[in-house]
Amino acid sequence: MKVFETAAGQRRALLALPMPAVPVLGRADVGYWSITTLDGSGRLADRSPVRVLGWTAGQRLSASIHAAVGCVSPADNGRLAVAAHGHVRLPAAMRHTLGLACGDRVLVVGRLEQNVLIVYPLRIVASLLAAFEASAGVNLQP
Repeated sequence: MKVFETAAGQRRALLALPMPAVPVLGRADVGYWSITTLDGSGRLADRSPVRVLGWTAGQRLSASIHAAVGCVSPADNGRLAVAAHGHVRLPAAMRHTLGLACGDRVLVVGRLEQNVLIVYPLRIVASLLAAFEASAGVNLQP
């Protein structure tokens, strides 16, 4: 179990998950990537992934958590909606479960083929990169 501190200074415990093999994706499979900030109400500051996915204001969305990342996708009966200006707000329960607070930055990936927005806390991204660097023998020392 790892303990980390959120941007708000709160301490959170995170269970270490097994590291999956990193798949080699074809160019068409990488989707659209953006690093953005969360505001106090869970709004993703960058609207570009929503535009790339073709989602429009008022479109109903569903949110879920899979393997320590958030997933947002269109759903006719979704409890969320794309805001008038094209923003997506992550529900409070998702933010709390993922250990996200106001001002935290996240990697947002729009998977075009699956029509889904995936939200990766940066600590997950850093952990994956560290595991890849270690397995690939990357030496960051000059």
